[in-house]
Amino acid sequence: MGEVIKLITALIMFAFVLLVTYLTTRMIGNYQRQTMKGHNFELIETFRLTNNKYVQLMRIGEEYVVIAVCKDTVTMMCKVDREGIVLPEEDDKKPVLPDTDVKTFSEMFEKMRNKEDNDDGQEEKK
Repeated sequence: MGEVIKLITALIMFAFVLLVTYLTTRMIGNYQRQTMKGHNFELIETFRLTNNKYVQLMRIGEEYVVIAVCKDTVTMMCKVDREGIVLPEEDDKKPVLPDTDVKTFSEMFEKMRNKEDNDDGQEEKK
């Protein structure tokens, strides 16, 4: 009987620690999102050159600049005229992740499930 109480107490403590961790992470994320949100700086586009080298197009105030971001340095390359830039639509904006196609878990799951269904069908035809 005493061991069951100890197990239940340990599970409750574990759940409490997970809850506190979750709430703290959300609070810190919301705080950082608010402090990072500005009106004068906006990252428009990122192009990955190598693992740790990127070229980024940024809006700073009313000007658009191209910067090179390396492991230890950030260098301004040039300024760009507004007319020469194709800005993404608001609906097209996704989280800024260089060279990745961001998909939801359900999209990836459906793709894998469809692939397995196609593989099964091809094996039966052989």
